[in-house]
Amino acid sequence: MRRAVIVLTVLLMAVPAWAEDSLASAPEGRFHLLKDIEDVLKLTWGGARTAFALPTLSYLVPAAAVVGTSSLADDQVQDHFRGHDEHEGLARAGEISSWLYYGPVQAGLYVAGELSDNLKLSATGKKAIASLLGTQSIIQPLKYLTRRRRPDGSDRHSFPSAGAGAASSLIPAVYHEYGLVPATLTAAAAMFIGFSRIYGNQHHLSDVLAGYAIGLGWGLLVETYERHQLRWALRPMSDGRTMAGVEFHLRLD
Repeated sequence: MRRAVIVLTVLLMAVPAWAEDSLASAPEGRFHLLKDIEDVLKLTWGGARTAFALPTLSYLVPAAAVVGTSSLADDQVQDHFRGHDEHEGLARAGEISSWLYYGPVQAGLYVAGELSDNLKLSATGKKAIASLLGTQSIIQPLKYLTRRRRPDGSDRHSFPSAGAGAASSLIPAVYHEYGLVPATLTAAAAMFIGFSRIYGNQHHLSDVLAGYAIGLGWGLLVETYERHQLRWALRPMSDGRTMAGVEFHLRLD
């Protein structure tokens, strides 16, 4: 699973800028898939560019402070769960749940939006995919750079938690499009995944909090980039084969 995430992230993050022209000129199918892939890539790179803006420090510095402080309590927290392993019911349930946030949930939102002609749901899915790609592009290299040993000693890929990052990266898009209640439910799922990884001695507390910080952070970067785009646009209207006209979009938020 980890290798698949790394390969997918590298492939999509490494698409050269010239590919956008070929995507834009390709014929649109039922899912407008090529155009939507372009949108996801633009959101991912847009989030990366937004990361270098000065206001990002207002999030980065406190988040780093919280993760650093929590690392002082890692041993004490892990003492409470010593003796548990990843094969126990709660730990296994959290691991299986985390797999869903490595792409199936995000892709499901997009597909559901396309099938139901729900632009908001489709847009949520695309932003969620972009947030996931950005999050994993940070987390996976950090695992190999830090080489922190897991609490159970199984390997040196403990920091940060990829599952916590994947689940939490969805929260900003859900909150922006659907409000507090759906975002709270998404956050509860992310919290369960994080707790289960600590319970099963797969991650330290600071690993999980770092995953949350990166996931939420990249989700916020994508939202920030998306809100700073042009507030009006002319888009072609098509049935998938012929052009029927143009539609005008104006954002008032």
